[in-house]
Amino acid sequence: MNIILKTINQAVTFLLEIAMLVAYGYYGMSGSWNFLPRLLFTIFLVATVIVLWGIFAAPKSARRLKMPYLAIFRTSVFLISAFLLFKAGQKNMAIILAGLTVVTQTIGYYTEK
Repeated sequence: MNIILKTINQAVTFLLEIAMLVAYGYYGMSGSWNFLPRLLFTIFLVATVIVLWGIFAAPKSARRLKMPYLAIFRTSVFLISAFLLFKAGQKNMAIILAGLTVVTQTIGYYTEK
C-alpha cells in the first residue's frame, strides 16, 4: 500500500510542479504594466523558480535537499505560487493549489524519509 501511495503522490506532485510554473507565469502576465516589462518579469520569475527547483529539489541534483528541508522548500515554493494566484484574482485555483500542496507534501514527508 505504501508504494502505491508514494507513486500516486509523486504523480500529483509532478502535476503540482507544472501548475506552480503556470501560476508564476499567470501572475507575471497579470500585471498592469506594458507588455514588454510584463513579459520580461514573467520570464525572470519563472526562470528563477526553475533554477532554484533544479538545484534544490530535482531528483538527480547533486545539491538536492534532504528531508525535512526538501519538504519545507517544496511547500514554500508551492504555497508562494498559490498566494500569487490569489493576488492575481484566481482565488479558487489558489485554494486548490494550497490544499493539494499541504496534502502531497505531508504524504511526501512521511514516504520519502
